Amino acid sequence: MCRRRQVRTVFKRCNHGVTYPDEIVQCYGDNCIFSPNHPPTCTGDICKKRCWHYRPAPQQFTEEKQAYCPNCVKAGYR
Repeated sequence: MCRRRQVRTVFKRCNHGVTYPDEIVQCYGDNCIFSPNHPPTCTGDICKKRCWHYRPAPQQFTEEKQAYCPNCVKAGYR
């Protein structure tokens, strides 16, 4: 099933965090209505019984980098 992914990066040198826009992770399954492989002929009650019609809660990832955040780099911190 297709889902959203939320990524947040914490920069350890300044301890600032940056949250990036949600990404869509495609599953490419034929039984997910959000997938590019879902057949256009799959409709109605059969589709409702067979296929995923909702996305689960987004996956949340937090990564840490030993660097300054982009704003601090622009301010001259190295």
